[in-house]
Amino acid sequence: MSTGTPPAGPGTEDAGERPRRGWRGLGWLAAALAALTALCALAAFTVWGPSASSGEEPAPRPGATAHVELTTLERRESLDGTLGHPRAGSFFARSDGVLTRLPDVGAELSAGDRAWEIDDRPTVLLRGDVPAHRLLEPGVRGEDVRRFEQALSELGYGGFTVDDEYTWLTAEAVRNWQRDTRGMEVTGTVDPARIWYTSGPVRVTSHEVAVGSDVGPGTALLDTTATERVVRIDLDVDDRGLVAEGDEVTVEMPGGGTATGEVASVGTVAEAGEESQDGAPGEEGGATVEVLVLLPDDAEGFLDRAPVTVEVRGQSREDVLAVPVGALIALSGGGYGVSVVDADGTVGEVPVETGWFSDGLVEVTGDGIGEGTEVVVPG
Repeated sequence: MSTGTPPAGPGTEDAGERPRRGWRGLGWLAAALAALTALCALAAFTVWGPSASSGEEPAPRPGATAHVELTTLERRESLDGTLGHPRAGSFFARSDGVLTRLPDVGAELSAGDRAWEIDDRPTVLLRGDVPAHRLLEPGVRGEDVRRFEQALSELGYGGFTVDDEYTWLTAEAVRNWQRDTRGMEVTGTVDPARIWYTSGPVRVTSHEVAVGSDVGPGTALLDTTATERVVRIDLDVDDRGLVAEGDEVTVEMPGGGTATGEVASVGTVAEAGEESQDGAPGEEGGATVEVLVLLPDDAEGFLDRAPVTVEVRGQSREDVLAVPVGALIALSGGGYGVSVVDADGTVGEVPVETGWFSDGLVEVTGDGIGEGTEVVVPG
């Protein structure tokens, strides 16, 4: 007879084991359900991404951008100028008498025109750059003869050779000229009081004496300028390299129009600036040189002595990297930078060093900045 515990057969259980086995099965079920819930949540995140309430949406791509370009920048400057006429000068009487005629202020005179009349005898303009100083008659030789014969031939008179000898052929041509000039005495000789040389046409700007006055040699009669239209610029000596003779510039004319001018001359002698009332240099005390810009005769809006702005182009820099000026941003630590757009749309600030500014562009250099780099610009 056996004294041990019989083995449990089929359908029989130890009463103490049943509860433990039942709870063990429920634990496995709970773990499985928890794992399934986690997988569902992961699947939802993977498919739909974070919810709007998570605050982690990617930033939208910038709407307005530009690319760094390799280009040439030209230095441009705006200079103050004044409209006017060049080469001011005065005419002086060469004989005694009563002043009987003067041209009107504003009149333009050229070779062959009457400059004034004393005792109804005219003094005629001729082209030349040295004053007449002696009587010209047959047998006289000199450069003044050549100068007069050249001027007479330019008026259309001929029959003589332009040289340094005043011949009888010259005298005959002079008689023809004198006959054609009302009030001129026909002598075949040239009285220096009857001619006045100028380098070109002139414009009368003022009278020094009134018609009817008694005058004598050396009496100032009238003031003139050349007839060309120019802009006069008092350019700081330090900026003299901005312009050169022959350069084209743009002039903003009174009334809003523009005209293209050409630099006719750049001064070689510096002039001291204005002084204050106590004799000390004033705000405009820097030394300047005179620049004359020649304007076309048909420049619209010309107004004598009116102030204008002249846009000039100076030196240029080739093969520089540049961005629109609006692309620059001020960095919190000082200096400037640009907002660079990466290939994936990410925007980051990159410090840059700035160089020249021209035509809305600015030269930039910096790490990661190259031709074609995309940067943000104001929309």
